[in-house]
Amino acid sequence: MAFANIGIVSMGDMGHAIARTLREGGHRVRTALDGRSGRTRALAEAAGIEDAGTLAALVPDCDLILSILPPAAAPGLAQSVVDAGLRPGTVFVDCNAIAPATTRAIGAVIEGTGATFVDGGIIGSPPGRHAPTRLYVSGPDAASLQAISRPDLLICDLGSEIGAASGLKMCYAALTKGTMTLDTLVLLGARALGLEGALMAEFADSQETAKARMERSVPWLAADAARWVGEMEEIARTFADEGFTSRMHEGAADVFRLLAQSTLAAETRETADRTRTLDDAIAAFLDASPSASGRDAAD
Repeated sequence: MAFANIGIVSMGDMGHAIARTLREGGHRVRTALDGRSGRTRALAEAAGIEDAGTLAALVPDCDLILSILPPAAAPGLAQSVVDAGLRPGTVFVDCNAIAPATTRAIGAVIEGTGATFVDGGIIGSPPGRHAPTRLYVSGPDAASLQAISRPDLLICDLGSEIGAASGLKMCYAALTKGTMTLDTLVLLGARALGLEGALMAEFADSQETAKARMERSVPWLAADAARWVGEMEEIARTFADEGFTSRMHEGAADVFRLLAQSTLAAETRETADRTRTLDDAIAAFLDASPSASGRDAAD
């Protein structure tokens, strides 16, 4: 299946990079920027993506629509696309980090219009940065997405079951982002107990890989923390739906909420201070914690 007109909502870090590689592959790619931030507009412009303005102007002409949003916004966007005039036969791919149950609910909304729904899950950095981005897809019409495969955007078909692609993304992010929150919590606890120096020295001797991972990722987590809260909640729902504990990733959501309240949360990936040390980041995160006021009073 050929896709003459592709709509992507929205133009965040991942969305604009996918839009750019699809445009470079010869596809016409548009988005809807009404009400979007200056940063989002700048990313879309840098990627050379056409702005249709509103969803009502974008949706009716699209053969393919990719939803690439923070997880909490996914159901609302699907309904907005339907309200904007989604046509029978248009392929709608939900690429968001959501639980299989959330995916199936969105699919029912989309398919109620006669449009085609494909479950999607993105793994990897945005196209063009490191290894190729993997867009996992599933559903009866998942194979149609091979038409947008690119050297830096691989389409990985998981078969005909709606929920498979989302489930894979949930399990993957449960490890990757879940580990980020565990690393952060360990460091916060050690700092609060006055043991950070001793712990980091022990890590240098016996957990060198973990220490390097912390130094590489933890200082920059606040910029994405607010949108990752919803992802952790979707992971918790995924495991609960299968009869497993939801508490590990409910706790991970709590850690991201804390980071989203820190002074560092005002940064974006473009404006983050790349000279920041792990020590500086933990100090900022600890200052945002509920116990900070108590420590200040004691001091």
